[in-house]
Amino acid sequence: MWLVGCNFALRKFSVSNPFNNNIMKKVFLLLCLLATTTIATATDLWEGTHAVDWSNTLTIEAAKFADAQVGQKIVVEFKDATGEVIELHSNGGMLPGTRYAHFLYADQHEMEVFITPGMLACLKDYGMEICGKGFTATKVWYGDGKDNVDGNTVWTGFFWMDEWSTLEVAKTSFDGINWNDYKAIRFYSEANRTDYVINVLTRWDEGGKLGDQTTMTMTNEYAELSLEGIDMAAKLDTDRLMVQCNKEGGNPFNFTAIVLVKKEVDTGVRDLTARPTSTASKSFNLAGQRVVNPGKGLYIVDGRKCFFK
Repeated sequence: MWLVGCNFALRKFSVSNPFNNNIMKKVFLLLCLLATTTIATATDLWEGTHAVDWSNTLTIEAAKFADAQVGQKIVVEFKDATGEVIELHSNGGMLPGTRYAHFLYADQHEMEVFITPGMLACLKDYGMEICGKGFTATKVWYGDGKDNVDGNTVWTGFFWMDEWSTLEVAKTSFDGINWNDYKAIRFYSEANRTDYVINVLTRWDEGGKLGDQTTMTMTNEYAELSLEGIDMAAKLDTDRLMVQCNKEGGNPFNFTAIVLVKKEVDTGVRDLTARPTSTASKSFNLAGQRVVNPGKGLYIVDGRKCFFK
């Protein structure tokens, strides 16, 4: 109805001003565009003035995150930053999916994190605490963020890799993971090249290094660390996983996600085209009924699952 009314008004104006027809058409198209544009959504969690210190944290209760979703971003706005640090905590530890010791610049006014499945579960159960030193929180909200964040994502966001930059991901991001289910960790980036240096570590001292560009699979999309022969449960005996990069001869770039890669699951199902021809073969459908000439679908043939195309 709103567009119909606008159209009627514009038609009347153009009749009385025939030289403005082209302008009126452009205005009407703009109004149509505005009417069909999706406005970014945001949910306010808190607003006020809170000088954050390690002994004076800002708590956002769990109920505030009732409608939050995986992939959305949480934004903490602040003022008076003095170059100190901000951390997001929950349930007595670092909030899963966040950076350890997020240092602030004096001219910085906000920080953002993107919700992973592990983070969302913690937020809904325990809420969030904004901790640190050297800034005054003014507003906290969440809203539209990133797509394609699934259950295997332990961290996602944008971290600028330049000269020996280090992304430090909180150990809690890996809480509850059964490492026997996974074969690799992928470190996604926007580098679009493979000629950069990457070190994956749990500690800086001897024995803390898990791999580098010489031992990892490098593609234009990600660097993949194979977990074969690595006892991750034992290696993650510190408070963080560190990803260190040097851009080398190319441009700096963003790291965008850390994703676990599951092992292939052997379902025991053989994918077949040819049907059994031997009269000795016994085929049954899933209801346990003997079938002489199996059609398309899943059957039990001589005790083995087979899918016929």
